[in-house]
Amino acid sequence: MNKNILVFTGAGVSAPSGIPTFRDKGGIWTKYDMDKVCDYTTWKSHGDLVHDFHNQLRLALPTYQPNAAHMAIAQWQRDYSNRVTVFTQNVDDLLERAGCQNIIKLHGDLQHMKCTQCHHVWPVGISSWTYRTDTCVKCGSKKAVKPGTVFFYEHAPEYARLSMALRDISEHTLTVVIGTSGQVVDIGSMLFDKPGPKILNNLESSLAINDQLFDHVFYESAHTASVAISHLVNQHMQS
Repeated sequence: MNKNILVFTGAGVSAPSGIPTFRDKGGIWTKYDMDKVCDYTTWKSHGDLVHDFHNQLRLALPTYQPNAAHMAIAQWQRDYSNRVTVFTQNVDDLLERAGCQNIIKLHGDLQHMKCTQCHHVWPVGISSWTYRTDTCVKCGSKKAVKPGTVFFYEHAPEYARLSMALRDISEHTLTVVIGTSGQVVDIGSMLFDKPGPKILNNLESSLAINDQLFDHVFYESAHTASVAISHLVNQHMQS
């Protein structure tokens, strides 16, 4: 019997570390206009604002540390190796710093840049990007370079991998959903008819996710729920 785990995380997994969520009360989209700083159809018209916003997020990353939820997911990978697949909507690096490997980042990476002219993607680490002077390392373009996060209305290539992973869920797959409202990626609907046990952990209920689909529901911080979830993970994998 080949048991496995599919993990799907959103901003709520990093919220206990201090990284603001996007859609919750007091989240990033209550303070910034996402139509200006994260819209693929208009971003070049607001280039300075787009890069200033993403520079702030990128430069702040070292001030945050992985929490118990990130550590727990990394431990599952260490314990069960290639039987744990991790999809995340997060663009931060806390899962990696906790020790996670081969994370599938659905919405890109804050520490990368992407040239929309030659389509080259490259790492910039913890550094700022100056819109009017910095250039693509491959083709030399200035204004075609955007942050490596996936904007609204931009193609998200990793969604295809998520669809394939969800298609392959069996009765031996434990699906763990942590810290997402389900408003951007409708994970609730995607799991509607899927077999296997399911765990949901959010700070509170969401209209976009029917918690009746889940075998275990934890409405609390991902940081505090991680111990109980790890117990269920181990129980599933070792039974």
